[in-house]
Amino acid sequence: MTVRPTTEIEALRALAHPLRMRILGSLRVEGPATSAILARRLSTDSGQTSHHLRMLHRHGFIDEAPELGKGDRGRERWWKAAQTASSWPNRGDDLGPGGPEVVAALDHAAHLVWNQVADNFRVQVDRGMWSHEWQDAAGFADHAIRTTPERLASLREALRQVIAEHDLGVDPEEPDADTVVVVVQAFPYRETR
Repeated sequence: MTVRPTTEIEALRALAHPLRMRILGSLRVEGPATSAILARRLSTDSGQTSHHLRMLHRHGFIDEAPELGKGDRGRERWWKAAQTASSWPNRGDDLGPGGPEVVAALDHAAHLVWNQVADNFRVQVDRGMWSHEWQDAAGFADHAIRTTPERLASLREALRQVIAEHDLGVDPEEPDADTVVVVVQAFPYRETR
């Protein structure tokens, strides 16, 4: 897994847009595409996807994939994800002016995208697109624990390792394997009064 830890504020601003996050996620999960293919995947238009692709490319989140185009003079412009994952700081104060606002915008955009993934799963379940086994395996849970910042960081790292251990990648021996989005969120909580 190649992760891009991003701390450049302009790159983070570029990523802090729900459609750009969805485009990047689609390229990572569903593979390389043109703006027209992405427009169909994401129910938008190719003009919008083209604009957002240029922004993602300018900041190094995606690369061109000319090997997928049609011939030397092909007009199709194919794109692929440059990394398998992105990360950004939890705190914006180290990023300079506007840093906290950018981190808040990134978090907001990410939550919108994650919620949409969960909502899409529910719609697909209603349409009978997932077996009972997949429906039983999927789900949400929350666990309130008492811990320290160091132990919470250790927990998150342990969860990353467990997730990596369960990733089959492209294994032809596993015909029932499918793509799964795992979202791990862990935040301290204090009652507001």
